[in-house]
Amino acid sequence: MKSTLPRLAAAALAAVLALPAAADGVQKLGFIDTERVYQESTQAQRIQTTLQSEFGSRQQALQRLRDQGIALKTRLDQGRLNAAERRRTEQQLIELDRNLRRQAAQLTEEYNLRRNEEFAALQQTANRVITDLARRDGYDLIIQDAIFVNSRFDITDEVIRALNSQ
Repeated sequence: MKSTLPRLAAAALAAVLALPAAADGVQKLGFIDTERVYQESTQAQRIQTTLQSEFGSRQQALQRLRDQGIALKTRLDQGRLNAAERRRTEQQLIELDRNLRRQAAQLTEEYNLRRNEEFAALQQTANRVITDLARRDGYDLIIQDAIFVNSRFDITDEVIRALNSQ
């Protein structure tokens, strides 16, 4: 065990010393904030508009169901209903809630599938634009999404402009 410890320490020291040598090979570095690309590019905004037009009426219909549920709940809470009316209103509320949950789940699933399809296409286009930019401008490494990046490496605006020009 004693003889392995010095070997491990030496290996760790060699790995740490090798990092700057590997980093010295990187001459030009860029960073892209993918979230900004997905929010600010013309294509991303077009996707949001398309999704709104496809799913907006269904979202409004769900809101109308929610409003009906609130109205039924208010009627029940006021306590002005006789026993038969109260049972009928409670049943309507239960059925409406069940219907609302089912429709909301279905809408969410369909919306997410469509959104993922659209953004996958945007991601492919963005990757192509980034690769072209990297080759054209001589980047050695481009990183997407990091916890911290110095702003001098941020080329997100350039990528958004290139995407918008397509």
